[in-house]
Amino acid sequence: MFRKIASLSVALVVAGGVMIAVPADAATKISNGVACKKSGQTTKVSGQTYRCATNPLSTSKKLTWLSLDCLTSARAAVKARTNSTKTIADLNAQIPVIDLSIQEQKTVLTSIQTKLTEANTRLPLAQAKLTAATTEADKKILTAAVGSWTSASRAYASQVRQIEGAIKRLESARLTALNKPKELASSVAEARANANLFCTKGL
Repeated sequence: MFRKIASLSVALVVAGGVMIAVPADAATKISNGVACKKSGQTTKVSGQTYRCATNPLSTSKKLTWLSLDCLTSARAAVKARTNSTKTIADLNAQIPVIDLSIQEQKTVLTSIQTKLTEANTRLPLAQAKLTAATTEADKKILTAAVGSWTSASRAYASQVRQIEGAIKRLESARLTALNKPKELASSVAEARANANLFCTKGL
């Protein structure tokens, strides 16, 4: 009788053990941030695909399950940050070059404006002398002078407009170079926020 009771007790203990024993993998709910062992392994949970990988947003080399949306957005955020760093460095290098070009254009502009002022001053004087001229020889010479100063005035005025336009474009480029880092920082922060959202632990 005692032997039967002992056997029954052992059977119940074994049965109880079978009932409560759950495989480790089955007990762990796969979601973002849950540790995994085999890099590149994929699995699906509730229609969402997860991959065992390191998180691009983290310096940790720990393998965890990450949804494909998380990986895609995280890699995009890292790329945005890398590209931003390079672009800002390029822009910072361009600013001194732009400043030099602006100064050179302003120097040329000053020279051309001086010539334009002279042409605009000489033209009416030549026109007045032509009006007062009495001989054909004087009229011929003064007519040529008026034509020359008229052409010079138009040419210099055209050059002034071109140089002023070039200066405006350079100043616009400089302003862009100065403001672009703020825009890039905003874009990088937005990409990072999106990635953090997709990579939220437990999702």
